[in-house]
Amino acid sequence: MAVRMGIDIGGTFTDLALFDEESGHVRVTKAASTPGEPHRAVNDVIGRAAIDNGTIRDLVHGTTVATNALLERKHQLPGLITTRGFSDMVFIQRMNRKHHYDLQWDKPIPFAERRHCLEVDERCNYKGEIIEPLDEEGAREAARRLRGEGLSDIAVCFLFSYVNPANELRMREIIAEEYPGARVSLSHEVYPRWREYDRMSTTLADAFLKTLVGEYIEDVASGLAPIGVDANFLMMKSNGGLVDHRAASAKPVDLLVSGPVGGVLSALYFDSLVGRENLISMDMGGTSFDVSLIEGGEANRTAEFEIEWGLPVYAPMVDVRTIGAGGGSVAWIDKGGLLRVGPRSAGANPGPACYRRGGTEATVTDANVALGRINPDSFFGGEMQLDAAAARAALGRLGDELDMTPEEVATAVVDLVDFNMVNAIRLVSIDRGLDPRDFTLVSFGGACSLHANALARIIGARDVLVPVYQGVFSAFGLMTADMRVDESVTTSFRSDLVDFERATGLVQRLRDTALQRIATEGYTGTPVLEPTVEMRYSGQNYGTSVLLSLTDWAFGPENLAETIDRFESEHRRLYGYDIPGEIVELVLFTMTAVGVNENPGLAPLSPDGSAAPIDERPVYFSEAGWVPTKIYRREQLPPDAELVGPAVIEEAMSTTLVHPGERVDVDDYGNLLIHVAPT
Repeated sequence: MAVRMGIDIGGTFTDLALFDEESGHVRVTKAASTPGEPHRAVNDVIGRAAIDNGTIRDLVHGTTVATNALLERKHQLPGLITTRGFSDMVFIQRMNRKHHYDLQWDKPIPFAERRHCLEVDERCNYKGEIIEPLDEEGAREAARRLRGEGLSDIAVCFLFSYVNPANELRMREIIAEEYPGARVSLSHEVYPRWREYDRMSTTLADAFLKTLVGEYIEDVASGLAPIGVDANFLMMKSNGGLVDHRAASAKPVDLLVSGPVGGVLSALYFDSLVGRENLISMDMGGTSFDVSLIEGGEANRTAEFEIEWGLPVYAPMVDVRTIGAGGGSVAWIDKGGLLRVGPRSAGANPGPACYRRGGTEATVTDANVALGRINPDSFFGGEMQLDAAAARAALGRLGDELDMTPEEVATAVVDLVDFNMVNAIRLVSIDRGLDPRDFTLVSFGGACSLHANALARIIGARDVLVPVYQGVFSAFGLMTADMRVDESVTTSFRSDLVDFERATGLVQRLRDTALQRIATEGYTGTPVLEPTVEMRYSGQNYGTSVLLSLTDWAFGPENLAETIDRFESEHRRLYGYDIPGEIVELVLFTMTAVGVNENPGLAPLSPDGSAAPIDERPVYFSEAGWVPTKIYRREQLPPDAELVGPAVIEEAMSTTLVHPGERVDVDDYGNLLIHVAPT
């Protein structure tokens, strides 16, 4: 028996999904997260799976530790070594401002202190020619100085190193000689592209994460052997691919949205299963709300992630937007006397007031309990008893200040968090010129399906898909992931002056590098290669990526013409126009290597189920007040069952709320398709 397992650590719960390749069965479970000791949560949730740990062949892990670390900045900032005259670049940043007329606005603080930004004499020009060799004595002095400051994480960013990295490579050798044990991030390895500030900011972020992420991964890895797990331990990267955990420590900036991307991969899996190509995936857990858009069966991708406005980190990633909105989001009253919800979360400990762990602040979960939407006796499959009286008391304390009843406060809390989440959905749809009415919302996470239908009504979507395993959806997606690497190189070709021999050489070197890297990261099969190129009209500042036309891995005049046609077609689709005959610049070649893994299959539902409700209780709906509502067990519903709201569909790891007048169809696999009632 061989088992493939996905584990996703969230702020409140740690989720597990496993696929037994011999039996074809999928099993899911979850356990409480243990902040500061991730191996404990991993070991606990593996123990709850109740399998022979020696049968685990692949263990895939997704985490938000990198994102949280950059947001919280609780770790020591790294040192920076750069070309003489350029240490101020990370402080100068860009010329634009977040608030044009706010004279008191300050630029974001970079991931470095000025006193730890050191300069050395060296210079490479834009052609890659070394016009000033590295001053090795100055380099040694810089390394010794950072060692004296106790900075073991060091970023090295030299001018034009992405064209010729010789000086950066020599700098790393000198650091190793002068400061053994230091962890070094080289800009040409982290982000080999032009735009010096972007490259420096990204390299600093990678260096900032080096020790922290390395220790995190080592903590999880070291806990596996004692419980009998001898598996391929893989990490989910932001680009939706997998990497061996040892290689992940070498470039931690690739793990920025490691956890949330698992949910997007699951949505892609169900995309093909249910035959809907346009989806908006929504993941609401205990701490955050993650949203991403899938159009035409493809997830949106990006290379830029802003920790805060004007502080970019560049890495290939699935485009996931995250806000602080989860079941544990705390309701509070601001200085103006207005009710607010989040972004602060009660987390796993003490958690919401209803958890009976010492928490006293009202949260979104408390609001749903008080409104009758969550059954206090069946939460977490009945393993966790919630205190409805404590939830009402916490809401009542807010109500005393606001002159509102507990039900009114609970309704306001739910409405506020709903509108916060809708704003995140708008970012990936309306703000990009896409109509949400053309998309199906996919709801997953422990808390999302209590809110999904309300979000759909507000945003104008007609349908909500609630897939099976929604409570551990991201962990399920980790199991479906392939190995993936992205290699790129900056170019400077004009369509009227292309050096085809040089372009062919660059593409073939990218191919070889991508194949070598994916093998190093643990893939043993034959990967699928996808070459792309970023292009722009002459004079434009930002480019558009399209598939690169090649003939037997050679790039010639016919390939150029076909690639330009693809670019102009994509430019016309994105911006509504193209400029035939205009000079086009080729600014970046990228090679993606995908190592395809076997995906789990879903067993169809047994036809022996029952669509009869198991109970009835009053549930509060803002549009109708307290309404007698039928309660269903999801695992008992047969295929082709049809339900009409109001209804609550309970399962071990989540709850789905169906508003009055809404219709639910159950498909052959147990997925729920909810047709949302129009407002």
